[in-house]
Amino acid sequence: MKKLFSIFVFGLIANFVQAQNIEPVYEKVDAMAEFPGGITEMINFIGQNLKYPKPAARANVTGKVFVKMIIEKDGSISSPKIVKGIGFGCDEEVMRVVGLMPKWSAARLDGKVVRSSMVMPVMFALDHKKSK
Repeated sequence: MKKLFSIFVFGLIANFVQAQNIEPVYEKVDAMAEFPGGITEMINFIGQNLKYPKPAARANVTGKVFVKMIIEKDGSISSPKIVKGIGFGCDEEVMRVVGLMPKWSAARLDGKVVRSSMVMPVMFALDHKKSK
């Protein structure tokens, strides 16, 4: 009976792993994943959607937040994670904006669409001309 149970559990685990369709995530690819319209459109998107957190503005915090994310085969973004932050609400704001992004064009390796990871910097800089 224990042997039958063990085989059953092993079968369930194997089916679960297969159902998850776990595929590798590549860092080095032939063609990088791309935001719709390219880097210029990505900069525009971030500029239109990023809000300077009030605590960061009050403390004159500037710098770059680095977010690592996976671009899935369908172009969606998954598993965003701050790898270097600056605090004062900026890290959370980057996560919010990444969550708003449209689907990207997925990366390619050997002519096939693949999952890829990338680290994207997001700059926070105060515009003192606007505040005067």
